[in-house]
Amino acid sequence: MQLTKTNAEGLSHEYQVVVPVAEVSSRISDRLKELQRTVRINGFRPGKVPISILRQRYVKSVMGEVLESVVSATSQQALKDEGVRPALQPQIEIKLFEEDKGLEYVMRVEVLPHIESPDLKKLKFTRMKVDTTDEEVESAVKRLAERNRAFSEVKRKRKSRIGEVLVIDFNGAVDGKSLENARGKDFSFSLGANNFLPGFDEKLIGAKAGEHHTVNIALPESYPDQSVQGKEAVFEVDVKKHLEPKEIKIDDELAKALGLEDLSALKEATRGELERGYNAQSRTRLKRDVLDAFAETHDFEVPNGMVEREFEGIWLQIEQDMKQTGTNWEEDESQTEEEARAEYRGIAVRRVRLALLLSEIGRENNITVPQDELTQAVMERARRYPGKDQEVFDYFKSDPEAISGLHAPIFEDKVIDFIIEMSDISEAEVTLEELYRNPDAPELDGQSFRNKEDAKRSRKNSKGSPKKDSSVKGTRSKEKSSSKVVSD
Repeated sequence: MQLTKTNAEGLSHEYQVVVPVAEVSSRISDRLKELQRTVRINGFRPGKVPISILRQRYVKSVMGEVLESVVSATSQQALKDEGVRPALQPQIEIKLFEEDKGLEYVMRVEVLPHIESPDLKKLKFTRMKVDTTDEEVESAVKRLAERNRAFSEVKRKRKSRIGEVLVIDFNGAVDGKSLENARGKDFSFSLGANNFLPGFDEKLIGAKAGEHHTVNIALPESYPDQSVQGKEAVFEVDVKKHLEPKEIKIDDELAKALGLEDLSALKEATRGELERGYNAQSRTRLKRDVLDAFAETHDFEVPNGMVEREFEGIWLQIEQDMKQTGTNWEEDESQTEEEARAEYRGIAVRRVRLALLLSEIGRENNITVPQDELTQAVMERARRYPGKDQEVFDYFKSDPEAISGLHAPIFEDKVIDFIIEMSDISEAEVTLEELYRNPDAPELDGQSFRNKEDAKRSRKNSKGSPKKDSSVKGTRSKEKSSSKVVSD
């Protein structure tokens, strides 16, 4: 093999590869000899078919096989000889391939950049810590009791109220035609929760058991059947039962109903759950700080092909979300499509750069994902599809990209854990407000809260920059990434 580097601009390399006639001819002859041992042709004993006959019949398919195998072997050897690691699969352009002339092709490849890994022992970060108070535990137990509140049927005929439950049979239609998946029997829903169709339960507040109601509502733009989105639907509703909530009692009976011995055990379990949630959020914030610090201190060139693939994955998800919500760029007053593309391309660059840096740290420190952890991840995914476990296993077994999608976040977390373990970590007592506040959001003046639900609401309502993330894999909650942490 003759290898000539014809171009090297930044991370983009180009090589001319020439494979001599002798090697090509030898591989074709070897493949024909392999066929000679197994092929059957009338008039010849097994293994005795002349090579000349085999060449006449099979030379085209053999040439294709040889081309694939020679290109694969020589391109890998060329990269090894050059001492480069490809970021993506090389692009191959065949210039010449004939048995009596040999093989000549051009290989274009983007290589991984040289990355200076940080001295992890010199890194300093602060871990947020929240003490779980008795008041938080009491509040959480109360919310748990509310979620598990029992209901009793209202025997006397009276109007239903917000917070009560109706059990109904219903059937929806548009222009007189029944809607598929818009019918149900013994369907329970809470009045005022607005968790069915927008405006549906409002029309039934005050309904009584035994009554029939006709409910007219406009189907939302997010309705699954696009052909009826925005159209007025007519629901025929029969109210079968009217239920009212029973008084909440926080006692041993509540604990036993939830599978615990007594109220004390319930409170202890609740405290543990709160602490696990706070610790998980603390780790998320610490991970965010690590990635932000790396993004600020590392600015190496990244392969354009990886950035394009990452950006395409982000943009595809955005377009799907906009289609689902019925929005478009003309209606978005916050930014134009061009501005959004520029913003998300910057996010793609950040993700790829951080992925490569974490990969290098993992490679230098021999961090790997054991097979049993990958198997466990596949099993967890399979449990999401009861009855189709084997199909899920077969899918991951046959699709390397799917396995890579499971491998990437596990590997990433292992590297982050290693970085945290090696770094100088101090702790700081903070409030729940500080722990759950969006780091990119403005300060929330005058707000003070000590329960997780309030913190979630504050985080949801705060508007901030989407340009930073707590993971290589995500920025905005609606985004999905196509990139995977590269590991060798």
